[in-house]
Amino acid sequence: GFYYVRNNDKTKFLFRSLLFLGDMVLSMTSHQQALAALLDEHSSLTGLRVKTLSGVDFPGGYHYHRKKEIGFLKDIAQGKHVPYLMHMSWTTNKKNKLLFLQQMGLWYTEAKCEAGGGVGVAESLAGEGG
Repeated sequence: GFYYVRNNDKTKFLFRSLLFLGDMVLSMTSHQQALAALLDEHSSLTGLRVKTLSGVDFPGGYHYHRKKEIGFLKDIAQGKHVPYLMHMSWTTNKKNKLLFLQQMGLWYTEAKCEAGGGVGVAESLAGEGG
């Protein structure tokens, strides 16, 4: 995922807390779940102000892989809704991420700008993980 964080005492405390909760990250299998839990806690504990981006304008793999979101995804594929950004989280490896973004019409890089085209780039990166 991505996030914007201001540099202040409250956010430093938040991320210091996250660093000390490595076991929580491992048990939840995602730093994002641990961070979400800490954001709730620190919002109450320190008055940290948190704003989140709309899932409609900034959807992710969560939306892509859930059957409940099929109407929303059809709207994107048909060009009825164009999100600002689609973060293909929850998707295994770069090749699948690229293919899914292309299927949705959300891959904007021209083939001439990629060495070997989109799939070639993804395949060359396959050894680097997801």
